Amino acid sequence: NRVTREVALAAGPAGMVGGQAIDLLSEGKFPSPEIMSLMHRLKTGALFRASIRAGGILAGATDSELADLTRFAESFGLAFQITDDILDVTGTEAVLGKPIGSDERNQKATYVTVYSLAKAEQMAQEAVQESLAALAGFGDKAWVLRSLSEYLLTRDS
Repeated sequence: NRVTREVALAAGPAGMVGGQAIDLLSEGKFPSPEIMSLMHRLKTGALFRASIRAGGILAGATDSELADLTRFAESFGLAFQITDDILDVTGTEAVLGKPIGSDERNQKATYVTVYSLAKAEQMAQEAVQESLAALAGFGDKAWVLRSLSEYLLTRDS
């Protein structure tokens, strides 16, 4: 069925596994913005995309609605990844429950290490705005998704 296919694609080489492979190959390097985008679109974004699209499919969304949900999920996934990278620099170990700065110590390519903290914060805001714009046609039915997007900019863990 369509939902099973969405999840399988998100988990496999064209999704999370492929993104993780790029992530491992990028350790100790500063990949190009295109590689960063691809890595996170496959790694984190694929799981959000599959989850959101599966919900839309099960709810009987039209092709146009699925396209909007896909845009939302991709932007949301990007915003989630960028804010996660930011929290690794600005968060506190007590709140996050993991050591702060582990990405830098492990020479991981992140939006903060490749760009800068200020640029990453700007990119997160832009991705959230893009995700909200993708939900415009859903009106009040998308309040939960809207709330989740807005929360990304204020989360501390």
